[in-house]
Amino acid sequence: MKKRASAIFFTAVQIGLMVLFPFAADAATFSIPEKKSDATVVPINASSYASLLLLDPSSGKVLYESNADKTWVPASLTKMMTCTVFDSTPTNWNAKASILKQDEVGGGRLQVPSGSVMTLKDILFSAIVGSANNAAMALGRLFDGKGMSAFIQKMNAASESYGLAKTSFHDAAGMDPKNTTSAYDVASLMIISERTDVVRQAMTTAHYLFTTSHPVIKKDIKNTNDILLNDSDIIVTGGKTGFIYESKYNLAVRAYPKGEPAKELLVVVLGANTRESSFTAARSLLRWGWSNFTWNASVSAGFRQNLAKGDRGSDVQALQKYLNTHGYPVAKTGAGSSGRETQLFGDATKAALIRFQQAHAKDILASHDATKASGYLDVYTRGYLNKPLGN
Repeated sequence: MKKRASAIFFTAVQIGLMVLFPFAADAATFSIPEKKSDATVVPINASSYASLLLLDPSSGKVLYESNADKTWVPASLTKMMTCTVFDSTPTNWNAKASILKQDEVGGGRLQVPSGSVMTLKDILFSAIVGSANNAAMALGRLFDGKGMSAFIQKMNAASESYGLAKTSFHDAAGMDPKNTTSAYDVASLMIISERTDVVRQAMTTAHYLFTTSHPVIKKDIKNTNDILLNDSDIIVTGGKTGFIYESKYNLAVRAYPKGEPAKELLVVVLGANTRESSFTAARSLLRWGWSNFTWNASVSAGFRQNLAKGDRGSDVQALQKYLNTHGYPVAKTGAGSSGRETQLFGDATKAALIRFQQAHAKDILASHDATKASGYLDVYTRGYLNKPLGN
């Protein structure tokens, strides 16, 4: 990282947005939820919300949805992409930076004087934990010295790369009502952002304590996610809230019941009329899922992890083998060809996956109202691949 004048810039690293996360976890045994024969009706009036979605992030199986493909305004859920893109180049989180007057856009903010000096980690955690709009805007300004418009372009390029069909951004904080998304896209975005260590840590931090310098101010930032703060029986592994008047109250939470990590679910609530009703709906959907599905049958085959160009591991090799044996060869000869599958997700793997997604567009792309194959192994493509393993 280099200092130029009073601003902080990052050394430009020529990597594609599809390599935001270079190392994927290897394949592992996991369980696919199966609905009980005596399952109860979802205890929610879906008409009170714009969209609802409950899915199993490991298998990609959707357990419940209501208008999950509806275009909606993400509000501060935007910050998940802001922070993910910010972390897409090597970052010294202990480097110092400032929040300036130009970062102020209204709404929730980190309450410090303009020019207060703090670490980049303090700024990012303030954006996620406290949903501070000025902190999110500062991240966009500080990213690479090319300005906010260039940063927004990177956010939108990342959105397209990951097949977020309904998602587009016009600002880094989520205050612009022209930002769009859907419940399906929010679920994908959360899975994407959680692969960034610092973002995942921020989303699971109940209170973040830090001290600014010049001037010295002690800060205690409380997480906006009430489930993380108040529900000891629910273990939160990710979450973000969002509100603007045009969007009402939005929430995404990934969690499992205490002591049962195999039952981890992801819930998205968009357009709740009150803050409390967004959390009530999320709790109800999570508990309904845990009570009405079983996780008895474990499988070692299948795809548990999202995969992007640049990823490495046995999951990549398994994907290449699947594509090669189902009529979408990664390569005709050499590395990646049948019997010579590799553990590197490169251009050839991406191209083969695009062909596969296009050929099965009705089942994969249409499932979340997408029209264009991304070549990214997202949760919905995994849901299609894993479907034969569960009911």
